Amino acid sequence: MKKIMFLLLTLGSLCTVAQKNSSVASPSWNFNSGIDAGAWWGGTGLSSLKASDNPDISTNLTTMVAYSGDFYLEWIHRRVDVKNKADMGIKVKMVWDYFSANNGQNTGNNYESETLNYINIPVLFEYCISFKNKVTGARSWGSSSNTQTSVYDHSYYQHVITTTTTTPGGYNPGGVPFSNAIFLYAGPQLCYSIGAFHNINGNTSKISNANFKSTYAGLIGGVCFNLNHINFDLSYQQGLTPIYSGENLYIKGFFAKIGFNLSRRKYY
Repeated sequence: MKKIMFLLLTLGSLCTVAQKNSSVASPSWNFNSGIDAGAWWGGTGLSSLKASDNPDISTNLTTMVAYSGDFYLEWIHRRVDVKNKADMGIKVKMVWDYFSANNGQNTGNNYESETLNYINIPVLFEYCISFKNKVTGARSWGSSSNTQTSVYDHSYYQHVITTTTTTPGGYNPGGVPFSNAIFLYAGPQLCYSIGAFHNINGNTSKISNANFKSTYAGLIGGVCFNLNHINFDLSYQQGLTPIYSGENLYIKGFFAKIGFNLSRRKYY
């Protein structure tokens, strides 16, 4: 718990400093922040699902699922000599990763699963391979109306009510600048377990194996497509240290995420 609080305080301090410095920093650096969420089915989580490699399971696990969410701080560098082109960046994240694997049996019928939760702090170095400054175009739309008629039969007469709703047209002049970019990134990450659980036939218990490590170090790399406010991210991570002492068992695998930048992404 102390390690979690330390990580939260560290990221909070970074966020505060980044917000303060974004207004006074060199004009060639711009600050962004945002959130991402994603998942991956199969092949992400434990490097081996065999009971012989994992001291906490008794059957081979066959089905894997993983979920992830993060908050990020990003500093993008631009080249003022080449039409304000972004060329590199640094991104710091606080990530929650959820990994689960089971043996494919029905609950109550020899069912077994293992679930791992981690808080990760990756430091990513980005390189821009494609960049375009754009401006939103003008747009106009006409007015519309909708008429509804209701008839109420009162035996000796009919009551007819007609209602018309009109929506006015409008015009948006556009002219709002935005940028699209593609970044390759890679960097190290430190990962801390916030919960590891073993399930047998619906009975869940916390993993308390003395050889289970609460932290591991890893590498992560990927590609991120930035479309104005939206992020599309594909990454791969590989643990560098095992999660069990004396066992060749690592965290690894892919994630696909979609995210949202909390303000207009600033590259210029």
